[in-house]
Amino acid sequence: MAASESERFEQFSSVLLTELLERTKKNMELLQPERTPCAPLPFAQTPAFLDIYAEVVRVGIFPVVLSRRPVRAILGDVDWAKDGREYLLTVLDDRNNQVFPAWDYAWDALWDERKATAPTASHESEKKKGGFLASLFGRKSAAKPEPKPHEGEEEGNVMAGLYTMLNQLAEKRGYLPLFRDDNRVFKALIRTKPGKIASAIKELNQYHHQEFIVQGKEQAKSGVLNEALQKWQFNLPDRVGEMLVIKCAIDLEHVNKTYIGKYIRQSARSQEEAEKGMPYLSIYWKAMPNAVTVQD
Repeated sequence: MAASESERFEQFSSVLLTELLERTKKNMELLQPERTPCAPLPFAQTPAFLDIYAEVVRVGIFPVVLSRRPVRAILGDVDWAKDGREYLLTVLDDRNNQVFPAWDYAWDALWDERKATAPTASHESEKKKGGFLASLFGRKSAAKPEPKPHEGEEEGNVMAGLYTMLNQLAEKRGYLPLFRDDNRVFKALIRTKPGKIASAIKELNQYHHQEFIVQGKEQAKSGVLNEALQKWQFNLPDRVGEMLVIKCAIDLEHVNKTYIGKYIRQSARSQEEAEKGMPYLSIYWKAMPNAVTVQD
């Protein structure tokens, strides 16, 4: 690779990493409640998770993304120092862009030692990193025997180690631990534009105000907030919509325990289905204090 090409590739790499980190960070920040929660939050919904997530992306995910040939082909003849971010945004707006499949592949690869470790070992940024994450993502699959997976799961050392670390931190800080399939929320964050979550929050706040605060002719019909919550939860990726409902349960006065209990019953055919499909919301709801007033 010529010097100029090498320099352009470094610029491309920097622009891509920055955008991946910024987009996911903004999404996580938007999902964080503004008020103090009355029950333990999912770890992924707390400020403490942001830096950890960013480091996981830098050390373990981005090197795999960058190693994928279709992603490297995006380099093209773009002046990345000048027009890089603007061009990258047009690429990401294309549903068939090559970044998202590479991102999914990187997260899925954590379940497979052979995929998860080989591309990262030679990446320059990892050489400069120290600590647990660098050793976790850099080790070879043959270095240690894999821990026994749970029934029906095939889990590699990397994902097992990552979950162990994150859940120890969550328990220490009083947050809800991550579930085994939460690689879905990690993957989903990049595919959701922050503007979409911001629009959802704005709409939900407006409906809450119109349904419960405003009186007289301007008052919205009963149930509009519930309908909006349903719409956004099931139009946003797995876990992202669920965390949005939890945010509303904290930030919106009338979305209390009684309201959330009714919402869960309307969103699932059984308690078992609710706990499987909305595990964080189900746990948070059970820990909420009883509502002072009962909503009709």
